[in-house]
Amino acid sequence: MHRAKVNMVVCAKALLNVARKMQDSFGQPYFEGSFYGVQDVSNALRDFARLIGDPDLIARTEAVIAREEATAHAALEPWRARLKDKRVLLYTGGVKSWSIVSALQDLGMKVVATGTKKSTEEDKARIRELMGEDTKMIDDGSPKALLSTYHEYKADILIAGGRNLYTALKARIPFLDINQEREFGYAGYAGMSELARQLALSMESPVWAAVRKPAPWAKQTGPGSVLVA
Repeated sequence: MHRAKVNMVVCAKALLNVARKMQDSFGQPYFEGSFYGVQDVSNALRDFARLIGDPDLIARTEAVIAREEATAHAALEPWRARLKDKRVLLYTGGVKSWSIVSALQDLGMKVVATGTKKSTEEDKARIRELMGEDTKMIDDGSPKALLSTYHEYKADILIAGGRNLYTALKARIPFLDINQEREFGYAGYAGMSELARQLALSMESPVWAAVRKPAPWAKQTGPGSVLVA
């Protein structure tokens, strides 16, 4: 690690002290960044080039950013039309508590509340910067608290870790797994297209309309009716 020119800190809670020690011991500059969301990916690449300080690298980085952003925005356009103004309850922590907010806003979605259980004060400050001072931050990740917030804020989907999957399925609400153990990669420019695709597939699945209807074999009982079981 001491041979690096610059460090990017992804999880401030765990590794910010390491980055500071590397800076003190070896003169390596660092910054906090994320590879989730088109704008955050571009910002991370720019920060690498800026801190390395090579003019040619900075110019080549801007060329890559311009090319990749154009490709990403073209790929995301049809998804944005389907996801615009959809409301999200995001329950995660650490850097993802703000970087996923940024990615979802890139898609035109509205994050109505976000979890901050493993987030630093700097993470929370970034959330407020993105979502406003009155944003709802959640520390209680119990099923009751999550579902209460989901319904109170009229969310369209719950984005959380895999341990919340069955909470969502039992409540018959759309869910997307955002943990690092997930089956799909959402980082980088191409990852944004996959994130948008999975969000649309989850919310637009016909299963939700089906499971919210009364079972076809259910009988309504009333005066003079007979229920045969």
